[in-house]
Amino acid sequence: MDEKVALPSMWQAFTKEGREQEEGVASIAENLKLLEAELEGKKFLGGEEIGIPDFALGWLVNLVPVFEEILGLKIVDEERHPSLSEWSRRISDIPVIEESWPPRDKLVTKWAAIRDHFLATARASSG
Repeated sequence: MDEKVALPSMWQAFTKEGREQEEGVASIAENLKLLEAELEGKKFLGGEEIGIPDFALGWLVNLVPVFEEILGLKIVDEERHPSLSEWSRRISDIPVIEESWPPRDKLVTKWAAIRDHFLATARASSG
């Protein structure tokens, strides 16, 4: 599920521009429908208790808002993804997880620099 939901489409949306980025965002939207359906009626991916699938996808909770800020677009919203939004809040509210995340401002700075590097490299190789 992690590979399907996150890796290729999220990376494409984050490191590309124009049409390629739009394709990545469209792919993310389709993949998030799968995750939303999987979470419907459950607290966590495995049911009532947090488990390995939640930890495998837990990075979404922390990084998606960072990517949204950098890209200036909304990837996960409560209207389209009510179960995913609630799951994200549950994950975020677990003290040991919340205390382990790096400061958001540092994540934004780091990931913005990574994106800038990829975009600059792509522009240099195409021009």
